[in-house]
Amino acid sequence: MKTRITELFGIEYPIIQGAMQWLSKPKLAAAVSNAGGLGTINMTTYDTPEAFQEDIRLLKTLTDKPFCVNLSLLPDTKPDGPIKGFLQAIVDEKVRIVETAGSSPKPFMDLLKSNGCVVMHKIPDSRFAHTAEEVGCDAVCIVGYEGGGHPGMAGVGSMVQWPLALERCSIPVVGAGGVCDGRTLYAALAMGLDGVMVGTRFMMAEETEIGPNLRQFVMDSKETDTVLTQMSIRNALRSIKTQGALDIIEFEKTNPTFEELYPMIKGTVTKAAFESDNPQAAQIAMGQVLGRIHDVKPAGQIIREMVAEFQALHQRVNDML
Repeated sequence: MKTRITELFGIEYPIIQGAMQWLSKPKLAAAVSNAGGLGTINMTTYDTPEAFQEDIRLLKTLTDKPFCVNLSLLPDTKPDGPIKGFLQAIVDEKVRIVETAGSSPKPFMDLLKSNGCVVMHKIPDSRFAHTAEEVGCDAVCIVGYEGGGHPGMAGVGSMVQWPLALERCSIPVVGAGGVCDGRTLYAALAMGLDGVMVGTRFMMAEETEIGPNLRQFVMDSKETDTVLTQMSIRNALRSIKTQGALDIIEFEKTNPTFEELYPMIKGTVTKAAFESDNPQAAQIAMGQVLGRIHDVKPAGQIIREMVAEFQALHQRVNDML
């Protein structure tokens, strides 16, 4: 397959694995990259730059294909702040592809570009696509409202956000939110996108480090079994409907401050739920597409099946013309 994204990143298929905190680790990322997609590891999974750098080195031993690292930028993130060591690890390991998310990557662009990085910025609203292009990003990923994690506050789904992003910038556009198979890949590319980002489907890959209770919980869930937490602080997070998520929503009705809410939403709560295989104990980011995921497969098989279904649909559409 040939798109602007496959050419920009040097990958075989325009399929990018989403950066899932605690889950996007070298084993999963390598499996995706080795199958022709773009595997990703997430900075926020690591307590220290040293641990982050160690896993970048591990990932290099598991694949000789392109891979990506995600930098999560909070509104107060500054180049000379705590992120400095993580940036240095990217520079030292000569990481070529970087995904930024959160606030504007503008303060980091000179450093990243001067060290040969290709930068894709993830946005929750197509209005930001032009800004990402203006600050020098090489690509943009637009997340529809049905997506897991942080889909923004606009409340606009993928079928509207994706083409709007294409209209609002000229750089390659990747679509996220609702993609899990060849049908959704075909729909995205037919709309004019250059690639897709897949999170929830890869969460159920064999290489992901989650336990049988969570896996079964996902496979038993429907497309209506997600909720939005953190709305009170305008940082919406789409999670599978767990008791932990419902407790957060209930507490938010009291209009808590961020400091009061933080103990319930901090990432280490979710990490503990993963480690104990107790999904009800935390909010766990997942998209509405979980209602279409009913099995666990190797990441490579997920990609191969996506591509095969894409090709079959392409033939079907050709036969209509």
